[in-house]
Amino acid sequence: MSPDAPVPLVFPCGAIGLVGGWITADVLEMDELVPRFLLAGVTPIVAALLGHYLTPRIGGVWGDGSMAFGAGDGSMAFGAGDAPADGLPWVDAPGKWTRRGPFVAGVLALWAIVVAGVVNGMTIGLVAGPAGMIVGAAFGAVFALPFVPALAVVLIAANRVGRARAGSIVALSDRRAVWAATAAVIAVALQLGSGLAGAAAPDLGRLVAAMGFAVVAGLCALDAMDIARVLKLPRERSGAGDEVAERIAEEIEAGATGVMAAGDDGAAGSAAWSGGKGTGERIDLGLGDEVQVEVVRPTHAYRGAQQIARVVRGNRERAVAALRAGLMRGAGALAIGAALWGEVWK
Repeated sequence: MSPDAPVPLVFPCGAIGLVGGWITADVLEMDELVPRFLLAGVTPIVAALLGHYLTPRIGGVWGDGSMAFGAGDGSMAFGAGDAPADGLPWVDAPGKWTRRGPFVAGVLALWAIVVAGVVNGMTIGLVAGPAGMIVGAAFGAVFALPFVPALAVVLIAANRVGRARAGSIVALSDRRAVWAATAAVIAVALQLGSGLAGAAAPDLGRLVAAMGFAVVAGLCALDAMDIARVLKLPRERSGAGDEVAERIAEEIEAGATGVMAAGDDGAAGSAAWSGGKGTGERIDLGLGDEVQVEVVRPTHAYRGAQQIARVVRGNRERAVAALRAGLMRGAGALAIGAALWGEVWK
């Protein structure tokens, strides 16, 4: 999947719909299998269609740059991002509703969730005829309300996808956060649902909840490793004072475009690149346009072209802050799970 594409919300919404439909059947204490499986079967389908509808409409607060590092092909492409005309972070967001502001996007998302609940209730009530559809529409609107906070958590996470440059460390973390939010919501819902008097399979619910929190913990570990990786980067340009490093950094910051194949002898590309050998490690933090270039001086007796060891694009502090915020959100979900876990087993 292209990193430029928004995170598809079909599976997250469908999974939440499946769990929500099953828990709704527990709340209504449906003992008969046919209505229970009808509710648990139709709800995820409608929720998945809702996710498909929301995918291009929610997501992508404006990011401060459009430069993307090439992935494995030895190329680099750089471009300067243009700030929104009025300075608002959502103006250039890819999400159609996000571009209209957070309040409007929230109201439209709420409206879409309630409408999906009405459609879901009418579809289930169809088995009882026209009267069942009318009653089902009312019940669907009411039982759509518990889905609002659950889906809001996922939509808020999806809204951050696009704030960083595509393929960067922060961008990948933002994409993982959508799945972490989905796993956390499902795990918390199943923990609460397993304590209901009419729960059909409480042990299975606790098992799936444990798996959900394990997914959240694993994604948090990836964020922690990214933070450690970014913190190891130098705060200042390690090649400062070196003519080659300075020229390359100035050219990148100016928004120049050039291609430099790995292992090239420096004959290709710009004049700045020709002063050093190789492209080195390429790291895009995703936020900020600062450039740091590390050039390794030859240590052998015959001095040749200097080796470009690392090119880092982005602001170190801003990237760490974004990654740390994601890690704290995951830790908060795990803390809630730990608190609920003891209550479930009492």
